[in-house]
Amino acid sequence: MTFSSLVRNGIRIAPLLLATLGIGVAVVVGIADATTTTQAEPITPGSPLLAEVAEQIALPARTWTASGTHMAKGYTTQAAGTISVEGMKADCDNINLNKKLAADFRSDVFGPGVKGFFYKCLRAGPGANKYWFTISSADQAQIHKLCDPSTKYPIVYDEQHDTYWIDEPFTCTSRSDPS
Repeated sequence: MTFSSLVRNGIRIAPLLLATLGIGVAVVVGIADATTTTQAEPITPGSPLLAEVAEQIALPARTWTASGTHMAKGYTTQAAGTISVEGMKADCDNINLNKKLAADFRSDVFGPGVKGFFYKCLRAGPGANKYWFTISSADQAQIHKLCDPSTKYPIVYDEQHDTYWIDEPFTCTSRSDPS
């Protein structure tokens, strides 16, 4: 199996999106286990691995980028009446273990071309998960819409975790332009 086929089949690589953004940010990825935390060396943007990922997700050479946190609630049905405890736990576990690289994040809200990277998840109380993200787009208006607290997100079904998600507004703590 080649790396290209792994990417196409949904294997998520933790630091890839951040390093391929070309925003001049050095990223140090922490690899944690139950007892200790060690730091890995920053990955250089010139890496063949990162170049392959950027090509596979069609990452534009120049992007606007936002990072921050985001809350989402998971439900067992589209009526959003019963919390999907198992689905929410499974999604958090998956994000924390594998990270998530979305090549066309929430195109139903933003249109095509938004690249999302989710790298940390915590349960934020009953019925809500908190996610850490970095999201990029070649279209500045898409990043403005992402960071606008009045943006509405329709419920979306996640087949992998058999969960219906309601996204709350994204809290952007930093933004970068493609300078």
